[in-house]
Amino acid sequence: MASVYFVTGKLGSGKTLTAVGKIREAFMRGVPVATNLDINLKEMLGRDKRNTRLYRLPDKPQVEDLMVIGSANKSYDTKKDGLIVLDECGTWFNSRTWNDKNRQKLIDHLLHIRKLGWDVIFIVQDISIVDKQARLALAEHTVFCRRLDRLQVPIISTAVSVLTLGQLKLKMPKLHVGIVKYGDNANSLTVDKWMLWGTDLYSSYDTKQMFRNNYEDGVYSVLPPYYTHGRYTVPYTLRNIMRITKIYLRKYSRFSVFAAGVAVSFAVFTLVGTPNMSTEPETAQTAVPRESLSDLLDGYRIESSMNPPNVAPSFVLVKDDVRLSSSQLYAKGFTAQSNGSCSITVSGNGQSFKVMC
Repeated sequence: MASVYFVTGKLGSGKTLTAVGKIREAFMRGVPVATNLDINLKEMLGRDKRNTRLYRLPDKPQVEDLMVIGSANKSYDTKKDGLIVLDECGTWFNSRTWNDKNRQKLIDHLLHIRKLGWDVIFIVQDISIVDKQARLALAEHTVFCRRLDRLQVPIISTAVSVLTLGQLKLKMPKLHVGIVKYGDNANSLTVDKWMLWGTDLYSSYDTKQMFRNNYEDGVYSVLPPYYTHGRYTVPYTLRNIMRITKIYLRKYSRFSVFAAGVAVSFAVFTLVGTPNMSTEPETAQTAVPRESLSDLLDGYRIESSMNPPNVAPSFVLVKDDVRLSSSQLYAKGFTAQSNGSCSITVSGNGQSFKVMC
């Protein structure tokens, strides 16, 4: 069975914001919503939402207006129940208008509206403002709204204020809390708590809406945001993104954009810098003139030699107590060939020289 809530609280305590949060939850469930609030569906649900059912009721609805919206849920699944939200009920549902001819018809219809599959939220400053007959008949739940940022942290807030000579006030975060009581008494049993940050809902409704007696429109259905905004949205292709970029860049002068580009480039260059290119000096290779074998080996004779198979010959040359080994000649790029135990031919650089014992 559907439920009826009276949402109460002081000015600015977040009564309407809490109710708008419940409206968004109803849209997420895919159920219809009827309200006398000016709801901005695009800001609440996005421009691509298609399947919303929102009925805008007059500021001060009559029983005929509630009969127009009919039934919200004909099944017994309470998750499919719709939601009716009526704000500023203290101006038209109070005890001063108890002799209104349509009052009793409205109360009778609200008593049976739960059987039509509607949850109802009445927003009022204080439950005592509501007509006693309506309060006793309808006030199944009463929600007391509080804002935590208007409260101070015990002891700590006072200490911070004293230490800073009143310059700094430590407050709690701006969290909206709705304490749900069973019945219309503040001392009744707490059955639930609604908690809401609500920062993303500020643009979803008109906070300065005035409720008038002579509202000119009847009940009407609000189009889903897709049909008012979504289908007209330019697709985000690369071409369109570049066009949009050009449009936004026209707000700034070319000189400002150029100066900003130079500043950003300089900052990036300063922070990142250029990599250290360690240029090692290349070793200059001086051309070594070709050494004449005849000058190099003139006067040398073989002191010892060895000619193992499949290996270059190994030998030692001597000249006036100056020895020259085969490894030294090989290191200079020369080659050697043994012609016997007492004859070795050294070749290289297009030259050859024969050394004897």
